[in-house]
Amino acid sequence: MDNCAVMSRMHVVYALASDMRVAGGSVFSIQNSSWSAPSTEYFSGALVFREVAVSGGSVLQIVSSTLRLGFAMLITNTLTVTGGSWLVHRNNEFRTAYVVYVDSDNGVAFRDRSVWSILDNNFTRGSFSSHDAHMTSKWSQPSDARPMIYGVCNEARGSPVTNYQDDLNIRSPVKVLECGVCTVDAVCFAARASGISGCECVCAAGGYGDTCLPAAVPDGLGPLPLTVPDAKDTEVRCVHGGSIGSLDFPDPGVRGLCFVNVTFTAAIVLDLLHFDAPEQTLNITLLQCVLVGLSIRGSGARVHVNVTSSLLDSGVLEFRGDFGGSSQILVAGSALVTTWSHAISFDLLCLGAYSTLLLLDNKIEGNSHAVYFSIGVVDGGGIIVKGNTLRAVEDDKGVESSVCVCAFLMNGGYFDMENNTMIADNGVYLFGDATVRSAGLLRVADCTFIGSMAFSDSALVFFDGSVTLEGGAQWRVTGNNVSAASVLSIAHSQQKIELSGSGTTVALAYNRQVDDSYSFAEMDTSNTIVTPPARFVAGCNLQGNEEVSYDGVFPEDVVVFNCGTCNDDAACYMPGTESVDRGSCLCSCKDGWHGASCLPFEVRDTFVLPLPERAVDGDTSCVVNQTLASLTLKIWKTHHCYVGVTFSGVGAVLTFYLSRMPLHLPINITFTGCTFHGGALLQFVGGAEAAESAGVLILVSQTVMRSSVVVFTLALPQHSEIAVTEVDAVQSFEVLLADSISNKFGVVLLQSVVLNASSLLVSNVNAHSSRYCGFGLYLIGTLTLVRGSSLYMRYCSFDGYTHILYLSALGVCDHSVFALLDNIMSSGTSLLYQYYRFNVSDHSVLRVVGNSGPVSYAIYSLSLFTVERSSWLDWRDNDVGMGAMFYYSLTTAVTIDGSSVVTLTGCRMGSTGLLRPLLSQAEAGYRFVAGCLTVAGRVLTTTAELERNGIAKVTTVAACG
Repeated sequence: MDNCAVMSRMHVVYALASDMRVAGGSVFSIQNSSWSAPSTEYFSGALVFREVAVSGGSVLQIVSSTLRLGFAMLITNTLTVTGGSWLVHRNNEFRTAYVVYVDSDNGVAFRDRSVWSILDNNFTRGSFSSHDAHMTSKWSQPSDARPMIYGVCNEARGSPVTNYQDDLNIRSPVKVLECGVCTVDAVCFAARASGISGCECVCAAGGYGDTCLPAAVPDGLGPLPLTVPDAKDTEVRCVHGGSIGSLDFPDPGVRGLCFVNVTFTAAIVLDLLHFDAPEQTLNITLLQCVLVGLSIRGSGARVHVNVTSSLLDSGVLEFRGDFGGSSQILVAGSALVTTWSHAISFDLLCLGAYSTLLLLDNKIEGNSHAVYFSIGVVDGGGIIVKGNTLRAVEDDKGVESSVCVCAFLMNGGYFDMENNTMIADNGVYLFGDATVRSAGLLRVADCTFIGSMAFSDSALVFFDGSVTLEGGAQWRVTGNNVSAASVLSIAHSQQKIELSGSGTTVALAYNRQVDDSYSFAEMDTSNTIVTPPARFVAGCNLQGNEEVSYDGVFPEDVVVFNCGTCNDDAACYMPGTESVDRGSCLCSCKDGWHGASCLPFEVRDTFVLPLPERAVDGDTSCVVNQTLASLTLKIWKTHHCYVGVTFSGVGAVLTFYLSRMPLHLPINITFTGCTFHGGALLQFVGGAEAAESAGVLILVSQTVMRSSVVVFTLALPQHSEIAVTEVDAVQSFEVLLADSISNKFGVVLLQSVVLNASSLLVSNVNAHSSRYCGFGLYLIGTLTLVRGSSLYMRYCSFDGYTHILYLSALGVCDHSVFALLDNIMSSGTSLLYQYYRFNVSDHSVLRVVGNSGPVSYAIYSLSLFTVERSSWLDWRDNDVGMGAMFYYSLTTAVTIDGSSVVTLTGCRMGSTGLLRPLLSQAEAGYRFVAGCLTVAGRVLTTTAELERNGIAKVTTVAACG
């Protein structure tokens, strides 16, 4: 075993029931290696054998290795060295309680002039309690044993070993030689040596290597060029490939860690306090690694951290503590997507003077924030966030943001957000009071921000506290593109933006809102205080194609300019600008200043490698006939199969994050004959957009549900085929999901789902709500079907429910189908409840056909149905007894273009429920087929009868049959 680094919790080789025999002139050698097995358990050994025997002129040697262990390096019942053989421990560092632990009282025997050489070793205590290092356990020699033991130049606990019995617990005489004194028997395998020259062995025939071993040494073996860092060694060697579940403390003098294409199987905490490299820059590098959580804790030392082209799909990348002056943290080209509150957090007492923190070209996604900064002081250095896609998934509290910042900028310290795409309630959320002084810079430029329709106060920059700029500080918001949000918003009227001092400037310019559905700035004139000679300039901000008016938003001392006018402060960062060309509005920079705006920093292009390829678990076996109250899913695999499994209680939450699965391969997820009860939750979560996939099959069949729910969320992968079928459900209480959302006793819940070239079937569900309320299929947010997608709900029966189907909003387009077919309600309010707009377009179909039950309304609509571009709205053969076909409201209506069709035939009802015509707008060429409607027992067969019941503009009256 040569040049090997081994990390294990307890054992390196474990063979308790086996013997190790080295015989007939053989060699067993462990050399130039590093072992870490820091167990604290009694009787745990790195090497464990039943018996060890070295015989017939053979050699067992441990040489030139560092062994950081627990109880023992070698544990065996007996150790026998015979036939002129040689046991060697040379030039090692042993951190352990025992090097050799022999369990039998008389278990050690040396015979036939066999030799044990203990040369140039260093012994210190290991991880097993505070036990001092011993060479052996207590042993006594058999009467026929005559050990020859040499001890040369060893140290124990920092002092030379002089008494081997007291210092190392060797209970036989040891021949002690001074350092530098060599004999053939001590340092060579004497049987194959002809002599010694100084301390170099002279080998006879059949002797090999430096010590005349009895077997040839294979080519290529030997120590690495530098096995221990010396004072001039600045290189940090890398671990390439493999999997790591934990990290040991670094050796003294080591200046960093490097991992390339390594998969971490557990969350790692890296405390820089454990590096013993005073006055050195620590280097931490992770390239093309897979992470499940990494915490790097600063110790005040200067550090360079580089996380490039790496993946994190759970946990968080966290930086804490104190990073010394001139440190640099770079995260580039990585995909960091997590279900935690944030994907990256910086919780620092101080970003050391003239340090830089760079987030470049990453995809970062967290629940509440993509990135969270809580930094006490940024002094002279800065933070640059450039070229990233940043997304916060949640959108219900209003505090979700792409970037959350709490920091104090001074002495030229800067925080720069540039050319990022942000999707969240807010883009940059400034938490608490913020101060920028002494030439500090806060900048948000050239970003694209998409706000949340669910949150009326979405803003590119949101202040949850006051902002003070003084002493030449600048705050610049320029060149951003914003949709579904304001550009600025301040949380409370008492909070202020205060400017003072020479050179202090705010520039708010060249930003564009996609439309005027949101105000430009959610603030008023009292929120801004400008004390001359400080300047606040605003201009050429657009809503759509119109310039923004600042009336009632900013006070009169704000300088306003129009598009086509060159304003120096808006165009250029004036501290770094030599001159401004008013014709072209271009900046000429002073020496040492950078970019088109003459900024105090420069971001060089970063070369990033592709993201790492992860090993996919292709195991296709099923979990069968188990009861599970909690479980952890292995997401990076292709097959998940459960047969006859019972999922019990609120802790039994199965969440499949589909966008984090190996979608380049077909995915199969099946639940057959399973039971969910007591609040168990089966949840499938998509992403911000429908990911490309090789196909996703989800099948939930023959299922028993008791107060449980199946949930689908967000944009599901393309080419998904989903079926929830043959379900027996009894719902006696609501199941709470995250963010206080409940299933409303529903069996299936869809939350802001997008189906893209995909299908979802809910069929043969038999459900009973013991509370006589709730929704069978509950849709929150907008359900979107595109590119030939379909959602069918058919052959279901519901007892004790208010609505079969509750919909917030629906968009069906591009050859897609939404269908509610042949379902039965025992009683309730409606078959289909529509809260917001329905839109069916581009050769698509919405069908409500063949449903029945004594409900109040077939269609309970509070908004418009829009049918356009060769689409079809199909209402046929529904029977609601004495209920009404439609719930009338001022907005209950259908608009149809000239290429589309509405069908309303074969239905039975007590009344139509309409007080005005169903078709509110109809373009020339439309088709409305109606007829054979039974209203209060009477069949409507003529145009006049239809019109008297609110069904006007019929183009074809359909006869029964």
